[in-house]
Amino acid sequence: MNIVVDLHSHSPYAGASGKTDFNKLRYVMETKGIDVYGSGDILLEKWENELDGFFPFDVKKGMWAMNDSQSGGACFLMPQTEVIVTMPYPHNPLKRKLFHMVILFRSRLFIRDARAMFESAGSRLGIGRPFIKFESSGQMCDFFIRLKKKCSCLLIPAHIMTPDGILGGKNPVDSIEEIFGNETSLIDAVESGLSADPDMIKKIAGYLDVPVISSSDAHSAAFNRLGREFTELSVAEVSSDGIADAVCNGAVVKTAEFPPFEGRYYLTGHRGDRPGHNGEEIFFKDNPPDICPVCGRPLTKGVKERVDSLYTGAPERRQDFVYQIPVVEVIAECLKCGSGTKKVIDIYLEIIRQAGRESSIWLEKGELSFRNIPNEVTEGINRIRRGDYSVEYGFDGKYGGIVL
Repeated sequence: MNIVVDLHSHSPYAGASGKTDFNKLRYVMETKGIDVYGSGDILLEKWENELDGFFPFDVKKGMWAMNDSQSGGACFLMPQTEVIVTMPYPHNPLKRKLFHMVILFRSRLFIRDARAMFESAGSRLGIGRPFIKFESSGQMCDFFIRLKKKCSCLLIPAHIMTPDGILGGKNPVDSIEEIFGNETSLIDAVESGLSADPDMIKKIAGYLDVPVISSSDAHSAAFNRLGREFTELSVAEVSSDGIADAVCNGAVVKTAEFPPFEGRYYLTGHRGDRPGHNGEEIFFKDNPPDICPVCGRPLTKGVKERVDSLYTGAPERRQDFVYQIPVVEVIAECLKCGSGTKKVIDIYLEIIRQAGRESSIWLEKGELSFRNIPNEVTEGINRIRRGDYSVEYGFDGKYGGIVL
């Protein structure tokens, strides 16, 4: 069977988040059509206790049950966390390489052991997204080997092309082997992130022969955050084991990608609010310089530049994907109003009533039609599905956008 998963999220304790409304989380998951969502920050015991206080844990499935049979399709939370890894930078030991790693657990029974291992390695688990520091690649690989063996978990480098991704532009490396050496088999999948898609990643990391998954990395349950990227998996059963097996076996049917040009780090450039810019924005689609011609400081390197620089022309393995944009944002763009206005939400909910769930809108083929919906909104959704739109590029931490 095929299910839709979004396996990377955060609790309020990871920063840039408000207090979680669990009823809203459940409602938005059902509306968006996300069958399984990452629990976020499960190494933080306080957060695990909050989940236990609101949702029953289904021991057989290894996940928290979000709803019952009376509320439509079943939704679940899979035990998951993100950690920030630091180690000496391979090209200059006076610097450090930092990257983010998603960890998926097959069972919550291993979470206590994982906490003990992180704490014994000096990691402080009083925040949602903890740091773990290593002094060599060998020490890091040894830790993750023991973690996978003892805690039955999956390791997935997160948003690998953003500046804080493993192949990103901050203290860059040209391959994952530069970090993991001969232990790249520790990696079960890689995550595309908002500024890259599977085609871009397979061009430069296809040699790993692991699937690309897509997740929202959401810090809230807003309609335009949760499920803004997701993965369709073919699973033998809806359980944490079934999902983990599907990822490890490369059973990715399709991913739905936030268009990478909208990502905050797609092009190389500088925002207009940087010192010395006086509002002047600058970005480069091709052949960017290292130094900003406006302020004279190093430019923030974008994902496109990194992909272009790493691509050797080697044949890449393709993985099926579609571009999608949260429907509330499409409606807002078509009607020229805010995505949180009552008018937009009312139209959105009527579309979902007819479509069943938002994820279906992007996974189905052919033109869509809706009753009693403004023509420009229906046409806007179909234009996104066809790729018929103009582009505003994201760069230097600033989101891009579409123009219909």
